[in-house]
Amino acid sequence: RSSRSVYCYRNRLIVTDRIEDAEWFKLPCRMDAITILICIGGEVDCSINLKHYHISSDMVLVNFPDDIIQIHSVKALEAYAVLISSDFLNELEIDFKQRSDFYLDIRQNAVSLLPHAEIATLKPYYSLLSSNIGMMRTETPEVIRGLVQAFSYSVISMTRLYRQQEEGDESVRLDRNKQLFNKFLALVKLHHTCARGVKFYADKLCLTPNYLSGIIKEYTGKTASEWVNEYVILEAKIMLKNSDLSISQISYQLNFPSQSSFGKYFKQQTGVGPKAYRR
Repeated sequence: RSSRSVYCYRNRLIVTDRIEDAEWFKLPCRMDAITILICIGGEVDCSINLKHYHISSDMVLVNFPDDIIQIHSVKALEAYAVLISSDFLNELEIDFKQRSDFYLDIRQNAVSLLPHAEIATLKPYYSLLSSNIGMMRTETPEVIRGLVQAFSYSVISMTRLYRQQEEGDESVRLDRNKQLFNKFLALVKLHHTCARGVKFYADKLCLTPNYLSGIIKEYTGKTASEWVNEYVILEAKIMLKNSDLSISQISYQLNFPSQSSFGKYFKQQTGVGPKAYRR
């Protein structure tokens, strides 16, 4: 709010071109908003649900409300972001999940490379949104609603079109190991608060634990167990950083038998205890 390059509308919409100053992204976080990042130049390294992305010129990143996002590094970045709250999306009747092909594609790969000319057509939305939020005239709410709808559907249309063209040109499908890894990570996202054993996920995928862990290790360099542990720790860090829950309540929500066992697990994975991390 202190920067002229950050505009907030009624806690429902944020538009900014100061991504490098976004402190809340430097630790793992989950927001009740969809985030659309348009990169004009420079580079960003980030993770969404533990999957690493390198973003550079003419790329668009889409982060959904239930995703865990973290920015690792920023270099000479020229970009802008539009963050739209879930409540505002519902009010505008914008449901990204109803565009099932777009939603599932973004779930597999959050970043899309678009032609520079298409990226350029999105910039006026940022300028119009920021100027209208800054002026706040009588008609501003209606103008902002229309701009957010037009911007959202433009992003959906562009990413869908150019992803379909890429698939048609290259005629490639996800190989079996990548498909298995994506299915495994989706299950971990759903069940990590109640299941940390590889057997649980292997059973869900109708595989043996050794086979699952071997394939995941071969494809990613980390075992299935390491991926589960990393996701649990990611969730724990978010709770410790962004909630008022006690450590005992967090250990209960993550399905640990006691606060002590959670503390040992957290320290084993991170090198510090939960209290020290929270401080």
